[in-house]
Amino acid sequence: MVQLPDFRATISRTRCPRMQLGRGMGIGNRDMPLRLRLIALIALVLLISLACGSALVGWHAAGSVRTELRAALDVGAKTIGNGIDELARSGDRARELRRLVATFNGNRHVRAILLDAREQQLAVSSLFVPTQRVPGWFRDLIGGEPGALRLAVPAGNDGIAAIVLQADPVNEIGEVWGESRDAVLVLAGFALLSALLICVVIGRALRPLETLSAAFQQIGKGDYYGSVPERGPPELARLANGFNLMAQRLAAVAAQNHRLNQRLLTLQSEERADLARDLHDEVGPLLFAVDMTAATIEHLAGSGRATDIPPQVRLIHDAVGRMQRHVRAILGRLRPIRAIGVVAAVDRLAAFWRSRRPDIEFIVAVAVEEDRIGEDLKETIYRIVQEGVSNAIRHGKPAQVEVVVRHDDADRIRIEVTDDGIGMAEEGMVVRGPAQLGLMGMRERVMAMAGSLSIQHGRNGTGLALVARVPCGDVLQSPDMDVPE
Repeated sequence: MVQLPDFRATISRTRCPRMQLGRGMGIGNRDMPLRLRLIALIALVLLISLACGSALVGWHAAGSVRTELRAALDVGAKTIGNGIDELARSGDRARELRRLVATFNGNRHVRAILLDAREQQLAVSSLFVPTQRVPGWFRDLIGGEPGALRLAVPAGNDGIAAIVLQADPVNEIGEVWGESRDAVLVLAGFALLSALLICVVIGRALRPLETLSAAFQQIGKGDYYGSVPERGPPELARLANGFNLMAQRLAAVAAQNHRLNQRLLTLQSEERADLARDLHDEVGPLLFAVDMTAATIEHLAGSGRATDIPPQVRLIHDAVGRMQRHVRAILGRLRPIRAIGVVAAVDRLAAFWRSRRPDIEFIVAVAVEEDRIGEDLKETIYRIVQEGVSNAIRHGKPAQVEVVVRHDDADRIRIEVTDDGIGMAEEGMVVRGPAQLGLMGMRERVMAMAGSLSIQHGRNGTGLALVARVPCGDVLQSPDMDVPE
């Protein structure tokens, strides 16, 4: 397993504040489901958007209050100016000035104050009484410093010096409070509605992931025969398709391993049966003969006939030599490659069948550089030839069997076993089913060596040709077998 460098410390030092905020909300918790992570992240974005929108509404409201108060002061200043200009035509300046101040009674934004020369208030207008209560924090946030204008009154014997216009933002703040509150409530409503819709959409979109998660758990338990529906967004549909393909291949590999295990058990049973037969038919009689000869020697020694013992000893030596040859033959059959090499092993296999089937002509041409290939490849070559010849003799009823092993090119070896027997139907040339365990065993051997295996018609359309190609070098990959359908 490749060990990756530990970048966690570096990442933790370079994370931005937003990532730290997400961690603070639990978004970075590894145990949190993906759906909750996405919903929490979107909720965080919506909250930030709502806060920004509220700040923008407040900024706009503060600007509106300042603009409105400034305009109200300007209008009030023009009204006072026009009233002062008409004082020359009035016989009672004090009464006209008090009347001018009284015209501001009920004004929503400006209060008028009449001052004498000692800055004492002679008359004060009354503002419109606000009907809407405004929270103190909003008033402090929006109100700011109220503005004021001082307008001098021409000197007279009445002692009046000036009129002060003082802006009061209470009523205007009440108006913008209602507007701002409604705007923020609308934003919050849209954020809540968006969050609900996003929860529904994310739930529907991630439902295939939940199905995939359950399916992966089944794969982990060894159940490779399930599948998931390929629906949802294109990315998830492709992911489901890839999962189904993976499950199919894992199921095929599991079935192939099961067949291979069955084949191995069958081969073990056959080898044990062969060993038992050889030991019973060949070694057993020799051991019985040795035992009988030893008993004869004992009888001769007891009866004083020592001159008759040496021939009996030679019989024992002869029987033991024959047993040793049989044991070496058994060992050679069990481990032929390591004992004598692939060329000699194939020749010995041909000699074995020639002695048992003299009616069949065996042609063997093995030309490989054994120093260039490993022991596993030698074993594969021998087993393919062994199985191919055995199948041809058992099922093909041939008059001739030809074995050719040679270098196909610089990197591959071609193994071909051809017979002129009765052949096989097209559907039988596909390697499948328990009746073809031998062919399946060859196919799996070739697959393990990253080679290819095919079954073809023999020369002139008669018989069969088993053709395998395996690389000489190391196995890097396992391509699909080109078995014809």
